[in-house]
Amino acid sequence: MKKQKHLLVFSYLLVLFIVSSCGQDVNKIVTQPTITSTNTIFPTQTITLAPLLTPIPTLSLNDANMRLLQLLETNDNCKLPCLWGISPLENSFQESKDILFPLNILSASPFFEPPNPISIHPRYVNGGLEIYTGISVYTNPEKDVVSRIWFYVEARKSLTTESGYEYIYDSTFYSQTASAYMLPHVLSKQGIPESVLISTSGGPLTRGGTGGFEIVLLYPSQGVFVHYETQMHIIGKNVQGCPQSPLVWMELFPPENTENFFVELEKTKWPYFKEGFKSLEETTSMSIEEFYDSFSGPTEECIETPKELWPIPEP
Repeated sequence: MKKQKHLLVFSYLLVLFIVSSCGQDVNKIVTQPTITSTNTIFPTQTITLAPLLTPIPTLSLNDANMRLLQLLETNDNCKLPCLWGISPLENSFQESKDILFPLNILSASPFFEPPNPISIHPRYVNGGLEIYTGISVYTNPEKDVVSRIWFYVEARKSLTTESGYEYIYDSTFYSQTASAYMLPHVLSKQGIPESVLISTSGGPLTRGGTGGFEIVLLYPSQGVFVHYETQMHIIGKNVQGCPQSPLVWMELFPPENTENFFVELEKTKWPYFKEGFKSLEETTSMSIEEFYDSFSGPTEECIETPKELWPIPEP
């Protein structure tokens, strides 16, 4: 009987010891973020808990409007090809998203995030005038770095009698609001372009409501392509364009890579338009230096080119 009692006591103590030991191991798993096993039978393993992702907050409607106006007026104080604080070869996919996503409340379409590109279309409405912008940021997935930025800004108003909208080419409010991308500011900041191209026609507009007078600035060594479109006017034997309040389209690439600049430009929509362009020197009486002197500051000056140089397109 004594032996049986001793065995019962020993068994009871053994069970308590095992339960107590297991309880200690469980507490380690719960309270420790990292667990290391040193069992000689199994290899050492370390379990690390993944960090939680912090959501990107959007701005309120009023704050987003103020932020957009600031960006359009100052470009966030960065020089092209930097746009809104995003620079080719400097910023990552996530950094670009952190800058753009807070403006999503102003976007005319949902924030677009495949993995490539990131796109957003914020707009600012002032009465019947809408300042409409678009930006797409392309990244190199292998290096997770920005490789190209597409941007445009335009003034337009909705049509009341039919669907759609019309472009506005004479809005002082627009040209002042988007002053960072207007011709005088770009010329003064980027310097004399390496090339200036012109495109227009010698007769009535045939391109469905667009302005009809286009100007392109090329800065290959800086990675900057800028396209302006303004209203065409027939003045006697000349075609005239006044670029004080134009539509703006930009393609921005890494700087100091001149050869790659033209290769990458061919991947944009530029190849569909470039055939109609001619150099500034062969279509006007100005040199590029004279063009720079005339338009790198506030001016009401216009560009004129002989109508005979631009055959009227087939209807």
